[in-house]
Amino acid sequence: MLKDKAKCLPEKPGIYLMQDSLGNIIYVGKAKDLRSRVTQYFRSEKNRDPKVEEMIQHITNFEHRVLDTELDALLEECRAIKELRPRYNRQMKNDQNYVYIKIPAETFPKPEIVQERKDDSAFYYGPFNSRSRVETAMLYLKDNFLIRKCTSPGLAKRNSGCLYRQLNTCLGVCTSKVSPEEYKAHLQAFCRVIEGRDKGAMKEINGQLVKAIADLDFEKAARYREYQLGLYYIQGRQKFLNSTRCNTSLLALEFLHDKKTKVKVYLIKGNKLLSSMIFDLDNSIKPHYLPTECRADIRHFLNSAHKKLLADQGSLRELSRQEVDEAQILYSYLRKDRIFTIRVTKKSLHEDDFEEKMLERIEKAFNP
Repeated sequence: MLKDKAKCLPEKPGIYLMQDSLGNIIYVGKAKDLRSRVTQYFRSEKNRDPKVEEMIQHITNFEHRVLDTELDALLEECRAIKELRPRYNRQMKNDQNYVYIKIPAETFPKPEIVQERKDDSAFYYGPFNSRSRVETAMLYLKDNFLIRKCTSPGLAKRNSGCLYRQLNTCLGVCTSKVSPEEYKAHLQAFCRVIEGRDKGAMKEINGQLVKAIADLDFEKAARYREYQLGLYYIQGRQKFLNSTRCNTSLLALEFLHDKKTKVKVYLIKGNKLLSSMIFDLDNSIKPHYLPTECRADIRHFLNSAHKKLLADQGSLRELSRQEVDEAQILYSYLRKDRIFTIRVTKKSLHEDDFEEKMLERIEKAFNP
């Protein structure tokens, strides 16, 4: 029985591959503890997701692969899903309604939310996987930076302008009285907020929220709370995307499962693992001490990492949606408390004593 087979799995990190009666891989998952995770599928549970329940009915066998750490399992899971494209991984994945903020290459560009990034001269922010958050943030930004809303700038030539102009939520380019330079200044301020380079908008939202609560105006408070969440979302997402596009490099360290004397160090660039190595810690002298014989191996690893990063210095590039997903999963995992990360800056990459400084930071991680 599959339940008995699952009970024989090791209590170690790894991935599992569920198979149907024809031997097809229908689902790939990762686990910190393979035995605990896989046995859950073969126990009776209430309120289980119907999609999971349907998948379980088709499982006739499974395979597993033991790995060093949970991070290894995460990376292997991403690789296997990309390669095998299992049926239920696709079905059980949340439908991502990706959108972009598009700024057309026009004299008076009207920022808009679009679902596709085209190969045109427009500028795009994103992709974002929460349309509602983007729509809320855009509603606030367009009103407060008087960004164009009408569809025919400079054509109507009405002194009073469109309805948005009369409500003072638009600069009024439709009156033909707004210069391209004036509009550009408003648009640049709009973009600085999206990129997180201008904190004024967030301060204004926070102030309005506090005031609304103090005035017991809960409808207004709720509206500004939504503005706050929307702006936090697009700023955080854009910062993350920019960091990944720049191929941010870092070293990540994680203890092997149940072995506090062994640590694995990873060299990660963008959303890609470039190399990894396991090394020993000597607890007999002092907690988490790096033995002398191990230091040479670590220096060798860092030297190799240094050469790879110097040879692979790339410029900004656009990421596919799949790469964005992979990067987000990876960096979310790296924020966990048990993972120690060391960011490799461009400045440190060009220093002569790169290996020695990185080694010092690795030692400091275990001897704060």
